[in-house]
Amino acid sequence: MTSSSDAGRVRKEVLRALTKGPLPRKRLMERVRGNRGLVSKTVNELRDEGLIEPTDRGFALTPEGLKALVEPERRFEYRDERIELSREGENLEEFLRVIKGESKSRTGSIVVTTRCDMRCKFCYYNLVKEHVDLEPEETLEEAERRVRAGNREIVLQGASPHLLDGDLVEAVSMIKEELSVDVAVGTGPTIPVDLLEDLKLAGLDYVKFSLSGRTPEEWKAVTGRRKGFEELWEAVAWCLANGLEVSFVGGVVGLPGIPPEADAERVAAIKDLNPGKSVIQFNPAQDPVKGPFSGPGVLRTVYEGVRRRVKGEVFLKSCCVTPASMTVFEALGGLVDKVVCMLGRECREYHGCPFTGRVLEQKILNVLHSSGSPLSVRELARRTGIGRAKLSKRLRSLERRGVVERTEEGWRLR
Repeated sequence: MTSSSDAGRVRKEVLRALTKGPLPRKRLMERVRGNRGLVSKTVNELRDEGLIEPTDRGFALTPEGLKALVEPERRFEYRDERIELSREGENLEEFLRVIKGESKSRTGSIVVTTRCDMRCKFCYYNLVKEHVDLEPEETLEEAERRVRAGNREIVLQGASPHLLDGDLVEAVSMIKEELSVDVAVGTGPTIPVDLLEDLKLAGLDYVKFSLSGRTPEEWKAVTGRRKGFEELWEAVAWCLANGLEVSFVGGVVGLPGIPPEADAERVAAIKDLNPGKSVIQFNPAQDPVKGPFSGPGVLRTVYEGVRRRVKGEVFLKSCCVTPASMTVFEALGGLVDKVVCMLGRECREYHGCPFTGRVLEQKILNVLHSSGSPLSVRELARRTGIGRAKLSKRLRSLERRGVVERTEEGWRLR
């Protein structure tokens, strides 16, 4: 006799198995654990419900299937609260220079436009008065600078990169042809399907989406409007059905009017959308001058909720903007594995930053994560540029905290 919990698990596993792309029925049956009869019955039910559909490459997720995969455990009540972003101050001016591409860093991300066709109430791009669009040749120059700095992946992002249309396609094509590195587009809520077709032909490797809501109500509470919700899932479904890899980030958490438990659920849902990925990125919603809108108590509830829900080896990554953000991150303790400076600077430039001592650790963890296999101290020292004595000290500290482990083949993430 089949229990309702077994049936629910099989439904989720079938949907999750298709987030890497279409699978023929036989392969799908092999991927899902459980009674063969139950799996076959579930596949038929999901097809009849319109959550999956047959294609020439096998069964594929539909937009409704994607929404079902991340459906909230329970319904939450949201309040649409007004947000006022700071419009003056030294930190704001510096941050605006960064998002307009006027401040260079070693990061592999390039802001190709500051224009957006959304108006998310928390977004810094709302503060930009003189917008910037990079020409394809300028984007290539920026990509060359980052590759020289050691990056082997370039992410073209900004407010809404798809607004560049043909110039975005040309930029991807030029980078692939000239630099032979992986190229991704990091979009906001959505990107038109016809543009995705052209980007795929140009050699795009993957698209990075931001999960701003699992239901229309949650989407509106986060972005301030309903626009983009249906388009997001249509774009993701097209990517999966046509062999273009997708990756998700968790968007922002800690907005006034959104229950922290709902934030934690939404971020944890990234694990279902990114099967096999060991990094989940999400950021506290914050004012670029004053810091996070929510205090340490609310954010701790969010981060603890994510930790409870996400099982296995998962690396939680978050961002700060200015020194005003760091007191909040300090209060989060070990709940976050890495804090990335959105200003593109090493954290040691911030006086009093509680993560100053973790700059070297972040470099070590980045190398171990990108390697995918254990590395010796010698090889780690070569790849990170850290002296062996200092490197060994950091590795022992990370080992004591259960972040890395030593094996016969070398050091690896736990």
